[in-house]
Amino acid sequence: MIPNYEQRVYAGVLGKVIGVYMGRPFEGWQRDALEAKWGLVERYVHEDQGVPLVVSDDDISGTFTFPRALEDSGLYADTPAAAFGEAWLNYVAEGLNIFWWGGAGTSTEHTAYLRLKQGYTAPDSGSIALNGQVVAEQIGAQIFIDGFGLVAPGDPALAARLAMHAASVSHDGEAVYAAQVVAAMVSAAFVETDMSRLLDIGVQCIPADCLIARLHRDVRAWVAADGDWRRTHDRIMAEYGPSKFWGGPHVVPNHALMVMAWAYAPDDFQRALAIVNTSGLDTDCNSGNVGAVMGVKVGLAGINAQYDFQSPFADRMLLPTAEGTRGVSDCLTEALHLARLGRRVMGWPDAPAPKDGARYHFSQPGACHGFMNEDDAFESRGTAWAGNPDGTALRIIAEDLSRGHTARVSTPLLCVEEGKSGPYAHMGTPRLYPGMTVTLTGSTDAVEGDAQAVLFLRHFGRTALTYGEPVTLSPYEVVTLTLAVPDADGLPVTALGIELRGVNRATADLDVDHIAFAGVPRFTLPDHLPLAGATVPGWISTLRYVSHFNFVTQDGPPMTELCHDLGPGVLVTGTTDWADYTFAADLCLHMADAAGLIVRYQGLRRYLALVQRGGKLQLVRQYHGETVLAEIPHTWATDAFHRLAVTCHGAHITATLDGAPLFSVKEPALPHGGAGFLCDMGKIGFRAAAVTDG
Repeated sequence: MIPNYEQRVYAGVLGKVIGVYMGRPFEGWQRDALEAKWGLVERYVHEDQGVPLVVSDDDISGTFTFPRALEDSGLYADTPAAAFGEAWLNYVAEGLNIFWWGGAGTSTEHTAYLRLKQGYTAPDSGSIALNGQVVAEQIGAQIFIDGFGLVAPGDPALAARLAMHAASVSHDGEAVYAAQVVAAMVSAAFVETDMSRLLDIGVQCIPADCLIARLHRDVRAWVAADGDWRRTHDRIMAEYGPSKFWGGPHVVPNHALMVMAWAYAPDDFQRALAIVNTSGLDTDCNSGNVGAVMGVKVGLAGINAQYDFQSPFADRMLLPTAEGTRGVSDCLTEALHLARLGRRVMGWPDAPAPKDGARYHFSQPGACHGFMNEDDAFESRGTAWAGNPDGTALRIIAEDLSRGHTARVSTPLLCVEEGKSGPYAHMGTPRLYPGMTVTLTGSTDAVEGDAQAVLFLRHFGRTALTYGEPVTLSPYEVVTLTLAVPDADGLPVTALGIELRGVNRATADLDVDHIAFAGVPRFTLPDHLPLAGATVPGWISTLRYVSHFNFVTQDGPPMTELCHDLGPGVLVTGTTDWADYTFAADLCLHMADAAGLIVRYQGLRRYLALVQRGGKLQLVRQYHGETVLAEIPHTWATDAFHRLAVTCHGAHITATLDGAPLFSVKEPALPHGGAGFLCDMGKIGFRAAAVTDG
């Protein structure tokens, strides 16, 4: 086993994310423009460009989504290429997230996704034979691949094999070889500290006569001869530059720049990122791959040795997919998920969940689970420092607490602000719902004056915060804060925070040991779901549109209207934490080939549904293909309402129609997941929807 495995994975995840955030604001720039503006790009420059630091980015979303195929297949180290294609169809919302949707023949990933929809399976879906070399050798396979090194620590051959299977969904040829090199280097960095050896190990996993292997030999020879990365950069551009390769962003020029950065800065995280970013081209992709290898190699101390890369974003990540549980996440949460998969891949025993499975546990140095001081609010600007220097607790130090001057430290649960998620549509569902309770356990250090602490929630569309019961703080005592999540008329929770308040210049130091979520969601939805433009905050939607128009009669009862084109579209909320519940709604069909309720939702290809279609009411399982579990003949009159309900209790699934028993089946394959609606080719409406006891 790898000593300190979880922490090393965390360092690799941080390296990947830091690299992407650093390179994102100037993606596609050339070296001359970068040097003219910044000289050597060795810091975050997002504020110089007027863009946010934390955004949705394909490099991050793909990297931390596609390894879920290992778990979904249940085969872990033996997961075949076809299972990764299935993960694409399950977690990718077409045209909305993870990929650059540039069109068939232009975007490699878009092309491969369409091939999967046509019925091709990997590796055919990404093959040169099917899509041509120009499309199949773009950069995408490389940028999504670091996770397969993190789940195969110290076994570069296994990492390269998993990378080959995952990459072949969309790519072929040199693109797959480049991906294998990156995954193998990430894997080997757990046990090898010499960069020259790491580069050797990566190349040993691919054919010696391929272009990527030749590129490695050339670049490393140039580095040895030149001693100046700018001179080597000029050689790369002359021999392997973009002008040599037709089509979109090709893997070869970008991989060459990565080799150069590793070779010139073998032990210096900041220097390696500075070189690869100042080199230009696909900077967020290249910087992310370089950062992942360097993060595992140099560890947490090496990442922040010369520059504080971590504090400016406090581990925050956005992972928009068609399954919303981790739409807003953080680096430690994702690292522990990958480490759990890695233990299964390697056949190692599971590690115990930190602090009895608390949602936020701060169990690695620097890990803040996204908690930051709210400096964008006047009353809390500059009032607190939040950090985790020793990996045991979130320390909040607040000074000058007085009336109108509070300290607020919060973490996002949902991304709903326009312009905050980058160019990719953000989708997610909050981890907190009405019926649940939040409990914070911590302790105080020094406290002076009349200081209090209280938990708070922020809801979409509301300026007023929701507070728990405040607790008066005394020095050196245990602190417990609680907050019951209220029903807010369907408005989702967007943030969870801790507020420190006081009078007469009070001060307080609070160490948050952990924060736990408990209870089960139980709530009634409003007949008009809250909308934000074309989106439904807190819901995953792949529908054509959602609106409040009443298609039954102009003055009819309120309802939310769902409309979709050909193929099943979904509107779902909840998370994979949901297990036993009843989901019910009054459903109206205006015109639809299929419509109904979804439960135990785990993605577009993994759910249960009670569906009206083809003159029948059916209970179906969508799980590696569709299975009809039960059905009866049923005619649904146009614009008529029927109340449908599905109850999930363990493996026992029951359904009712207008209160009468309908189906009762055993279905163990999908033990958890959210709930919502399905509409295929038509228009439907719902009202009186509720999540109640199962």
